Amino acid sequence: HGHGDHGHGHGEETKFRHDTGVGTCSFVFHKPLVLQRFTQVMNALRAEHAVDLYRYKGVVCIKESSGLLRRAVLQGVHDMCEFEPRGDWTNSPTLSQLVFIGRKLEKEKWQKLFEKCQTGMLDDPEDA
Repeated sequence: HGHGDHGHGHGEETKFRHDTGVGTCSFVFHKPLVLQRFTQVMNALRAEHAVDLYRYKGVVCIKESSGLLRRAVLQGVHDMCEFEPRGDWTNSPTLSQLVFIGRKLEKEKWQKLFEKCQTGMLDDPEDA
């Protein structure tokens, strides 16, 4: 029988090759992040999404329990994370930037979680 009257699927498999579900999401916050809350959120995300978090990094303005503002650098792969203080936050305005690369990134949900890490967002002693 002839070749032209039915499909053999030529070329159809290529459409899946580029759609791997990998994406990025980034966040910017203009208020300092409360250290204890930020650490809790990051630990929860790493525990829940370790397989899907390919890479993440950021520079954050952290408010310590002492009230001091510090610069910290975050970088991680899956559930392995480095979070290192880099001295006092000397330049204003305060600005935190985070970028995540991976699969099944829940940007809206994470945005809300990180927003709650900011000072002034919850009524507890850390916000004062």
